[in-house]
Amino acid sequence: MRKLIALSCLGALTLAALALPVHAEGEMSGFHKDLVGNMSFTARQLLSLAEATPANMFSWRPTKDVRTVSEVYMHIVGTNMLFPMALGAAPPEGLEIPKTPGESFGLMKEWEETVTTKEAVIAKLKESFEYAAKAFPQIQDLDTEVGLFGPPQTKRAFLLIIQGHAHEHLGQSIAYARSMGVVPPWSQQQSSGDDG
Repeated sequence: MRKLIALSCLGALTLAALALPVHAEGEMSGFHKDLVGNMSFTARQLLSLAEATPANMFSWRPTKDVRTVSEVYMHIVGTNMLFPMALGAAPPEGLEIPKTPGESFGLMKEWEETVTTKEAVIAKLKESFEYAAKAFPQIQDLDTEVGLFGPPQTKRAFLLIIQGHAHEHLGQSIAYARSMGVVPPWSQQQSSGDDG
């Protein structure tokens, strides 16, 4: 019993350590620090799941009316890259800020259709989370309302949408992986229970 309690505590501490922000102490505080820390943890799970998925399954989809594995990942990339820019963050080098929401959604669709190989998708997914971690702290005036889509909301609300979006598609990607017989790497390391 002591061993089980010790292992549970060690597991909890490991998860807490993984959730730490990627920036040095003092560069961020409060909301931004929490957001970047959470997104960093989600990024590690998505990237490890993408790595565990066979390359030939990146074109798989459960039905013809939904996104493929690669399209789901590139959909996350689009949100991570384009939403922070629309909220005031500097664009990553070499990427122009789309002038309208329609252009942003068109660019996201283009990425989903053209970036399809495992290697390219993983590289873009990693790049998008690295960008988001740098971009989030640049977004200030969190109570300012903006209109990206739907009714105007605060910048804070849209940042939470980006975070929720990553979690939503992590869940979708877990379901896809399990349907293909791929066990999420973090679940393989557990001796009992199932957290994904």
